[in-house]
Amino acid sequence: MSNFNKETLGVIGGCGVAAAIELLHRIERKLVADYGCTDDPEQPEVMLYQATQAPSRIAYAAGQSNLSFAPYFIKVAKFLKQAGATLGCIPCNTAHCVIDEIERESGLPFINLIDETLKYIANIHGGVKNVGILCSAGTVKSRLYDLSAKKLGMELNFIYPSHELQEEVGKGIYAVKAGIMYRDQDAGRRNFEAAMDEMITGGAQLIVLACTEIPLAITAKMYGNTPIADTISILADACIARCRA
Repeated sequence: MSNFNKETLGVIGGCGVAAAIELLHRIERKLVADYGCTDDPEQPEVMLYQATQAPSRIAYAAGQSNLSFAPYFIKVAKFLKQAGATLGCIPCNTAHCVIDEIERESGLPFINLIDETLKYIANIHGGVKNVGILCSAGTVKSRLYDLSAKKLGMELNFIYPSHELQEEVGKGIYAVKAGIMYRDQDAGRRNFEAAMDEMITGGAQLIVLACTEIPLAITAKMYGNTPIADTISILADACIARCRA
């Protein structure tokens, strides 16, 4: 059996809280189901810091606030490194607008969720060129996926919801944070479906759930005939791969 303790993983959560917990749950489930890990020592060492007191990532990335969350996350990353973390990750797409700064200032290497998602698309859905991005307003404004694709030399066309439907997506994200999917799974999806329909009509061949709250409400791998890329699962796979000796 493989050793999954090559790295000690430090997770900066709290953005949102449930998404970070879901990431750890999926890592554990994948290791048991896909790799046959049946005992605690076979699982990687993981530290989770729920960094709930950071300034709004969405407001900062969307240009609605000058108050950066980066200093707080840098402090948390340094804390995790001092506690023994050798590898970091942040289960939040929007927070990656400052991932290079966090990595540079803390000295802790991080898995880049945006890069990993685009690599997943290339490896699993290589024929896809038009990609729908279902995300927060901060991820839309900062064009994280466009910048990552350019860095990686990938020629992809990204499709985003219209302004009106992006507002509905934002409401859906905060509804998930408030736990709507635990009370009504259908209601949890409702804020996202019109935006997905619009992007598919606009030519999207694949939809990325590019906010880690959204996979808590949309758990299917397909939306009609359109495949879905779930960024929590993609990050879980990347963490496992990096921790495997």
